[in-house]
Amino acid sequence: MLPVKAIKRSFLFILAGFFLGIHGLSASGKVHFGPYEALSINSDVIRGVKVDDGGKIWLLLNPEHREREIIVRISNEEGAGYRDWDTGGKDLVSPANQDKQANAWTDWIETEAAYIEYWMNNRKILHLKKVS
Repeated sequence: MLPVKAIKRSFLFILAGFFLGIHGLSASGKVHFGPYEALSINSDVIRGVKVDDGGKIWLLLNPEHREREIIVRISNEEGAGYRDWDTGGKDLVSPANQDKQANAWTDWIETEAAYIEYWMNNRKILHLKKVS
């Protein structure tokens, strides 16, 4: 019999594969969310990404991570210095403990930046590149 942790991990991979398939796994094997390509995604934290018609980028977090702080950083080129947000500063912070609902799309942003990085606990959990 498989340990519970192995079953949970298998379920998450199946769920992530299903969800990523909905959002456009390209023939080249790259994952796209609207005009963005995922350069990296931590499926332990991120269950989904969507871009609405207005260009807002939304996250669907795994429930055990929804009460943690997320920091978003943007740049014009990969490896370039981070840009300042309109609010000032290089970090846009989604504070912890906001009573985010489980299984709800949260933490939306709007930006014209070519590269977007999402960080949690000093680890990059999502890296997007604008491709169109």
